[in-house]
Formats: sequence, structure tokens, C-alpha cells
Amino acid sequence: MQKKYKIIINGREYEVVVEELEGSVGANYSQNFAPLPQVSPAQVPMQQAAPAPMPAPQAPAPSKPAPAPKPSPAAPAPSAGGTVVSAPMPGKILKVLVQPGAQVKNGQNIMVLEAMKMENEILAPSDGVVREVKVKEGDNVNTGDTLAVIV
Repeated sequence: MQKKYKIIINGREYEVVVEELEGSVGANYSQNFAPLPQVSPAQVPMQQAAPAPMPAPQAPAPSKPAPAPKPSPAAPAPSAGGTVVSAPMPGKILKVLVQPGAQVKNGQNIMVLEAMKMENEILAPSDGVVREVKVKEGDNVNTGDTLAVIV
């Protein structure tokens, strides 16, 4: 009896056919048959590791070098005008939980940003007083947009 499996290794898809031949089991990949060791069910513990892996086909070398990773956004830096709270990702402002003049603590939730149908809390990066709120509920923002300033 043959069973077919599709396996993805390093982004490349392979079809593997496993079949029983005259009491032994083997795997067929890319038309190469590799017999597997025979083990009776009584010898196989429930948490046994897989038999020694068959050598994986080598993927061709990429034609272009991978692009350099984008730098991650830096933590808001205090400036002479206060600490800027920036949008960590593009989305829509669902709730503004503070007003100018409000006292906030480091880590306090000050806004809710919806991105990809998930609600993300925007937290105060430091203790202080909200000097200004630059967005209102319903506004769309992009990564890095200033949401508020805390002094």
C-alpha cells in the first residue's frame, strides 16, 4: 500500500511516497527508493525518535542575495519637547484613553490601535504628563506616526 505525503523543506515542496514491499517499508522521494529498518510494533516506544533521516535534496543557491533586514524602530527617545509615542505599525485608532494634561505611568495603556483585526495596546513609554494627543478615534496611522507626546 502506498501513501503520499507533501513535505516542505526550506520553502521547497517535495512529494514523498511511502510503501510496504514484501514486509519491509521504504520511502521514495524524487524517484530514489530508500529502505527503512524494520521494527515490530512491540519494539516501538510511544515517544521514539524518528529513524535516521534520509538526506534531503539540496536546494539550488539563491540567484540574488537576500535583502538586508530593515532596522527595527527605535524606542521613543526623550527630547527637549518630551517623549514621543509613535505608532508601532499601521492601523486604525480605536480608542484614545488619555487627554492632554493627564498623568500617566510607564506601561499604562493610553490608546488602542487596531491592526490586522487585532487590538493592540499602545503603552506609555515613561512616567509623565500627556502634553498633546495627535490623533483621534477613527484615525488611520502609519508606522512611526506620532500619536502623543509625554513630558
